Amino acid sequence: MAKIAFERIQSEVRFLNPLRDFAEDLHPLEIRRDPLLGDVSIHNPYLKDKAKAFFGECDQDLIRRLVEESGKNCFFCGERVEQGTPRFTSDFVAEGRLRVGEAVLFPNLFSLGTHHPVICLCKAHFLQLSDFRPDMMADGLTAAQEFLKIVYQRDPSAAFTAVTANYLFPAGASLVHPHLQMLITPVPYSYHGRLIEAGNSYFHEHGSSYFTDLIEQEREGPRYVARRGRWDWLVPFSPIGNNEVMAVHDSVSDYGLLSGTDITDLAHGISRVLSFYETLGYLSFNYAAYSVRNHRAGKGFRCIFKIITRQNLYPNYRNDDYFLQKLLQTELIITLPEDLAMALKGHF
Repeated sequence: MAKIAFERIQSEVRFLNPLRDFAEDLHPLEIRRDPLLGDVSIHNPYLKDKAKAFFGECDQDLIRRLVEESGKNCFFCGERVEQGTPRFTSDFVAEGRLRVGEAVLFPNLFSLGTHHPVICLCKAHFLQLSDFRPDMMADGLTAAQEFLKIVYQRDPSAAFTAVTANYLFPAGASLVHPHLQMLITPVPYSYHGRLIEAGNSYFHEHGSSYFTDLIEQEREGPRYVARRGRWDWLVPFSPIGNNEVMAVHDSVSDYGLLSGTDITDLAHGISRVLSFYETLGYLSFNYAAYSVRNHRAGKGFRCIFKIITRQNLYPNYRNDDYFLQKLLQTELIITLPEDLAMALKGHF
């Protein structure tokens, strides 16, 4: 018997539809529950029609104007990165900033954690999603790991790391220029903490890692995408965001212990997912890689990466997070995970 149960609750909604001269409409509704955390997501197949009406396509003229205007004073661009970004104290980072390829890592002006650097990813002020090359992504992710190792040497309380990205304004970015951030803290932030606690509880109950069992159970199923190196890529049964894709490392829980090949393979996967998102018509995204320092991880956790699309950019765009996500902490499924995984496979 499978250890992990994928729970679906199905119902029907009936109403008289004014768009069909008040004829009776019947909408099937499926509620999904995440097997580990119990998080709920909802799928109504007719919401695809609403998405077409309310989630507009990217306005390329608007994007072009935003890129041109924001580039004039962007302090991540060219030589302005030297004068316009903070530096670490010399006792912490001797050169003031870390550099890997084009990636430049420096302190955040407005920190949200004990250690909160920003990583300017590249010299280009704007990228289409297919322009996020694997080598470029690997440089940014490597800079993050180098900084994490410095923090580990200096701060024994630093235990929980999230390497994150917001791309463009619908994703919460304050700058157009491609960049990453990372948070290294003595306590895990809410969702990160729930993943760790639930993973360790599962290990104590079953004697195995939930994430390992998940991959074994999903590998031949409709939500599994591909394996590259030691990362397995899949689409979650009950996603926490639009078009969510995730990757799980097969054994390491600490981002600081990933090999160079692990980081290169992760970067390749991210690049493939972003190129896929572009074919769907998206431009804005968020992602996060979750890590626990080795001696604090327990046996139930693994390095996990999650990426989602955000609303497209056009005049007066509506936000894609509202009461359902923010106050009920329930996600809306526009595209079924199984359909998303099938479409994504070819990009790997």
